[in-house]
Amino acid sequence: MRPDSLRVLLLSAACTLTACPAPTPSGPDAGTPDSGTPTEVTRSSRNNLRFKGPERLALDFATALSLPVEQVCNELGQYPCTTYVHTVALGGVEPYGLGFYEPLPFTGVTTPIAVDRVALAACGQRVTLDTTTPSTAVIFGGIGLDAQGRLANREGEPVKNAITALYQRALLRDPTEAEVGTLVQLATDIESTGSTAPGRDWMKAACFAVLSSAESVFF
Repeated sequence: MRPDSLRVLLLSAACTLTACPAPTPSGPDAGTPDSGTPTEVTRSSRNNLRFKGPERLALDFATALSLPVEQVCNELGQYPCTTYVHTVALGGVEPYGLGFYEPLPFTGVTTPIAVDRVALAACGQRVTLDTTTPSTAVIFGGIGLDAQGRLANREGEPVKNAITALYQRALLRDPTEAEVGTLVQLATDIESTGSTAPGRDWMKAACFAVLSSAESVFF
């Protein structure tokens, strides 16, 4: 028997005994149109949506907000959220302290809370930097606030530019008109809560809404 035939036979036998998963098709994805064909892209048939996990989540948030990875989220100012505090909840491993040598096969009930914590902390960092040093603002530059701390012009270009920047940086696409309208309306909603700093709170909330979306935390 030829060596390559023997190898295939042994592999087939091993898969039969260990229930190997079916191999991924090597051809093009059914959801990918032929090159040069100006047709509407159809849905992928593979349904292989995955949670990003602690390292990729932190890196993507850092990249989107132009922050050092170590400044994305720190508990008590010293414990990294994604690599120390919420590692297992975010799908990572902790072999030395907790004895988790493999990631959990599914996300837990605390995973959304951990994602929200990381996103909110990162957004808070970006808002503080942009409002403290407007000349070097990355996202929220040029947004004026009135005497009550509200957005001076929520329909103005600086606000819409900030929303566009959030979507382009975090989701790599432009926002739809409906998405822009929703985040503009968010400013009014926050003002109605009696916030003492509604403009800054809107910046944090708009950033948080984009970073914590399913489109942002899955790939």
